Amino acid sequence: MTRVIVIDWGTTSFRAWLVERETGAVLDTLPSGLGLRAMAGRSFPDYARERLAPWRDEATGTPPVLMAGMVGAPSGWRKAAQPPLPVGAEDLAARIVPAEGLAGAWILPGAHLRDTEGHVDVMRGEEVQILGALSVLGHTDGLFCLPGTHSKWARAKGGSLVDFTTFVTGELRAALLKHTILGEPAAAEAPFDPAAFDQGLTQAAHPGGPLHHVFSSRGRFLYDSLAAEGIASFLSGVLIGAELDGALARYPEATASPVMLVGGETLRMPYERALMARGLSVAWVPADQATRAGVLAVAEHMHDV
Repeated sequence: MTRVIVIDWGTTSFRAWLVERETGAVLDTLPSGLGLRAMAGRSFPDYARERLAPWRDEATGTPPVLMAGMVGAPSGWRKAAQPPLPVGAEDLAARIVPAEGLAGAWILPGAHLRDTEGHVDVMRGEEVQILGALSVLGHTDGLFCLPGTHSKWARAKGGSLVDFTTFVTGELRAALLKHTILGEPAAAEAPFDPAAFDQGLTQAAHPGGPLHHVFSSRGRFLYDSLAAEGIASFLSGVLIGAELDGALARYPEATASPVMLVGGETLRMPYERALMARGLSVAWVPADQATRAGVLAVAEHMHDV
């Protein structure tokens, strides 16, 4: 097949691209759609068939559809495996599952990590982005940061994902703003405030730990050293600072080579700012580009696509 449809289907988002397989060129895009949370009571095959109709011949099931992300979770279309590390493109291709109800469609697996002390970490979608970023950058090894609701830090070696860890940075920030005394009405929707972010990043470097540092936003607000519009950015600084502390403790080699930052434009600025403030160098790869490249890398090992 000369064309492939790539879908990144997550908890809150749906994005699809019609891609030229050989070159990776994007021929058309569906930039938005229903995420898994909005699919309650809906048919996954029917929704995909409707959205992709302008691109597909339903009778022949072409071009093929390859889906990554939470669509493969138990709450998604169909559960796809999360094989243990290490995983490369060939390993993911071996565990891909058909998307029941839609001809010529498959769901990519995720990955999981279990250590000797019983700790288990999981991911769905980021493993594809990591492999895609390696392809985009022309690397086989690297250290990655994938910011988001559940930020991931990961290490790749020899073209495979060999280690990762998760930080609930984005979800914790949202919970603090919406469900605690720290969130003011003007805080959640305010634009990024670099000065307030830097205050939070500096606060995170002091003794006391993140449980202490997040409350500093309340005192600063009450005594006029932090505007309501800066609270969200301050909390981002504190939480991203805590994330970096944890990541650098696990991956001390980050100080010696660029961190591959894979994400969207919204999170690029705060993460680049935080990484550089800690003396780290950064190479950025857009998340959408990484997803497409990763899916195409997996497709190279699929005999039916």
